[in-house]
Amino acid sequence: MSRVYSDIVADDFEDKIHIVHKQDVEPILQANKDVRSTRAGSRYGDMEKVASIPSVVVMEWMKEGINVMAPNREDLRRMKKKLNSPEWKHLRTRDNKI
Repeated sequence: MSRVYSDIVADDFEDKIHIVHKQDVEPILQANKDVRSTRAGSRYGDMEKVASIPSVVVMEWMKEGINVMAPNREDLRRMKKKLNSPEWKHLRTRDNKI
C-alpha cells in the first residue's frame, strides 16, 4: 500500500494554513489494471472486489459528504455513480460497470 503524506502549508496572504494530503497512487492504479486484465484474485467467497480506492480519493469523497467508511444507501449510490463515470473508471477492478 502506498503511504499518504500530509503537508501543512501556510498562506500568509489570507492568514490561513492548509493541510495537503499526497499519495503516489500509481501502484494502486496499476494493481487495478492488472486485476481487470487477469481477473485473478477478485473473488472472495460470495463477494467480488469491484474497486480499490486510494486513501487520498477516499478523503476527497468524504469532504464531498460521501461516507466511504460506513456508507448508507445514498452514499453507495453516489460511490457507484462515481466509479461508473469516465473520470473514476481506473479505480474499478473490472471493465464492466458496477
